Amino acid sequence: MELKAYGQCMQVDVEAGAAITHLTLGSEDHSRAIISSHANYHYQSSLLFPFPNRLKGGQYRFNNTNYQFLLNDFGRPNALHGFVHDQRFEIVELSQDKINLRLRSSGDRMAYPFKFELDLTYSLLPGKLDIRVEISNSGDRIMPCGFGWHPYFNIRDDKTHMLLSGVEKIEIDEDMIPTGKRTPYKTFEEPALLRDVRLDTCFRFLSEGINSTSLYFVDGEELQIWQDHNYSFVQVFTPDDGKTIAIEPMTCGIDALNSGDGLKKLSPGESWAVNCGLGLK
Repeated sequence: MELKAYGQCMQVDVEAGAAITHLTLGSEDHSRAIISSHANYHYQSSLLFPFPNRLKGGQYRFNNTNYQFLLNDFGRPNALHGFVHDQRFEIVELSQDKINLRLRSSGDRMAYPFKFELDLTYSLLPGKLDIRVEISNSGDRIMPCGFGWHPYFNIRDDKTHMLLSGVEKIEIDEDMIPTGKRTPYKTFEEPALLRDVRLDTCFRFLSEGINSTSLYFVDGEELQIWQDHNYSFVQVFTPDDGKTIAIEPMTCGIDALNSGDGLKKLSPGESWAVNCGLGLK
């Protein structure tokens, strides 16, 4: 599925979790390829639900019942990124600059037997992409959940700088599960080179408002990844090939179905809307 507006283009794979497979932002005169498909990458622009990041042992307990997800964390004893990344979304509405998609779950999964609807809207604006997600509990019991997005952004040069300020680092153990310790993180408090930096790290924003992470390219352009107050966390991952960086807005922390760190609990009939997006300056 392709959207074209304001000299920009976005391609979405509705058969594979409504992931963005290609995105250019800019104008008729100048545009930049922000997101592209890359060989051997995992979870490219995937939506992460009912939990982002890792779930220790793939297990959690909620309302006196134990649940078990499959372990899929590439050799680590964890479940990773929930289960909607490979699901087919239905098209609700489509125009040149906007697409609204929906995923319905009947609650028949043993690991997550909660009935829900997930409504996703991608909107192309001049130089921007807006992503709105609304999660609705359509079942008859309280539903625990968290949400995230896993985009990889093209870097294209070794002089890209990043700004990530006002955060604390979530310390993890050898299985990448939080130890409970958080430490101040100042490496990117001012724009600093990404070159030779290796991260697979979760950060928590100290501010409860709209927060952002910025990439500064050698040609002077800035890509700002912003997230509303629902997204208190961001995971930053740098693949070894140096071609991209994953900057992943998350509403909750690692292992949130166990720790409760940022976990949302929706009552029957309750809905929850979260918003994030990109802007190229």
